[in-house]
Amino acid sequence: MTERAEYLEGGLTGVGCDECGMPVRAGKRSAMQTSVQWTGGACALLTAEAGGRPAALVPTCTKLRESIDRAVREGRLEVS
Repeated sequence: MTERAEYLEGGLTGVGCDECGMPVRAGKRSAMQTSVQWTGGACALLTAEAGGRPAALVPTCTKLRESIDRAVREGRLEVS
């Protein structure tokens, strides 16, 4: 893996939102830190919460956060 690819993708694992199924790549460097790379557009819940603003301005999708936390608890996503 190139240095750039490692920086952008290293330690990220595919996780799907349990609510809408939107796929993302997520990584946890600590219990408090989470990195998320969206692999497609924003989900409907995030878009609705944005209320016409760009979805990137919404800090998080609570359903996606719950899905990532569940992936950690189930051992599908490791805290590195």
